[in-house]
Amino acid sequence: LSNVLIQVEGDQVALTGTDLEVELVGRTVASQVDQAGAATVPARKLMDICKSLPDQSDIQLAVEEGRAILRSGRSRFTLSTLPVAEFPNIEDADGSQELSVPRGTLKHLIESTSFAMAQQDVRYYLNGMLWELNENKLRAVATDGHRMALCDGICDVSVVEPITSIIPRKGIIELSRLLDENEVKVAMGSNHIRVTGGDYCFTSKLVDGAYPDYDRVLPKGGDKIVVGDRAELKQAFGRAAILSNEKYRGVRILLSEGSIK
Repeated sequence: LSNVLIQVEGDQVALTGTDLEVELVGRTVASQVDQAGAATVPARKLMDICKSLPDQSDIQLAVEEGRAILRSGRSRFTLSTLPVAEFPNIEDADGSQELSVPRGTLKHLIESTSFAMAQQDVRYYLNGMLWELNENKLRAVATDGHRMALCDGICDVSVVEPITSIIPRKGIIELSRLLDENEVKVAMGSNHIRVTGGDYCFTSKLVDGAYPDYDRVLPKGGDKIVVGDRAELKQAFGRAAILSNEKYRGVRILLSEGSIK
């Protein structure tokens, strides 16, 4: 699992890394391929070597007698390899629901809700984020039992019954780093979720469990509506929170006509 799988086919190079919970495949184009094939090499060593080389260096990689030889300029490195057949592969999910999500929508969903995910809670299903797929709508929900964040995004998909998936915290954090402004394809299966972008394919296992009925805790028929300047409110809350409990950061709100204290 500390190795990266390098696969060469045609002029396409695919690098795969996994820890059995999440898997990431990155793709690039090789300037020259003498022979197609595959090998696994230590990921950290390979990255450190590439980082140490001058920018725009040409890197040649060859497998000779079970070892990977990396050459660049006057440098030469020999790395050990492990059998490709033993590298774990997350299978394609059967009967998964596929959808395309518009530019930036997925990133916005994650950024708007991920702060509310629990950390190392015994209720393991809270250590992740719920994605709920309805007719032309993708909803993200996160809660740690004290607070809850919910965000809806528009997507072009037709479903008969709502489809739900709980993505683990690690999967959400890694995915948020990958997302840019380009459109992505999402495949939601029973055990895995797969997000495919322009030059990468990200797969994460799902959390097996039932997410709490978040709809029940949403306040119904609230009659106290406060409208105020966002920046001014944020600053006021920030100042009050300085003297609040370090863990829960609770701030008491007193409402009166025309003022919030």
